[in-house]
Amino acid sequence: MSERTATKGERGPLRLTRNRRLTLYVTVAGVWITGVLWLIYHYFLQTEGPFGFENNPLEKTWLQFHAAFSFVAIGLFGMLWAIHIVRGWNMNWRRWSGGTMVAVMVVLVVSGYALYYVESQELDDITSVIHWSVGLAALVVFLIHWLSKSRPST
Repeated sequence: MSERTATKGERGPLRLTRNRRLTLYVTVAGVWITGVLWLIYHYFLQTEGPFGFENNPLEKTWLQFHAAFSFVAIGLFGMLWAIHIVRGWNMNWRRWSGGTMVAVMVVLVVSGYALYYVESQELDDITSVIHWSVGLAALVVFLIHWLSKSRPST
């Protein structure tokens, strides 16, 4: 049987080991939660200082944790590419949700890079909204991919 017409019983190599799944779930939760906490602290928990509104001191902490989880997520993306994504694509497994998940990850990596390294306030404002909007939606895309029935795409 060719890779393109693989049956459900042949899906075994796509399933991640328990430790890899646990690492993935903790990382996804960590990236998403720290991103949400940064948003809350950045937009809703500013403090009044002697010269106007100031960032909450914990905002920087949440951003640092978000960056740390993000580095792990990028490494996991590479691991998933090698052992999960390409095989799943070739076997026609969950192509829509998987392809969307890959696109979301690429947008988050590129926009995160731009936020950190590109020095333009105009671009930062647009990129920030793109990054956190896609980031908030990423959890939904991940859950759809994770919970979708294991059957080949048509």
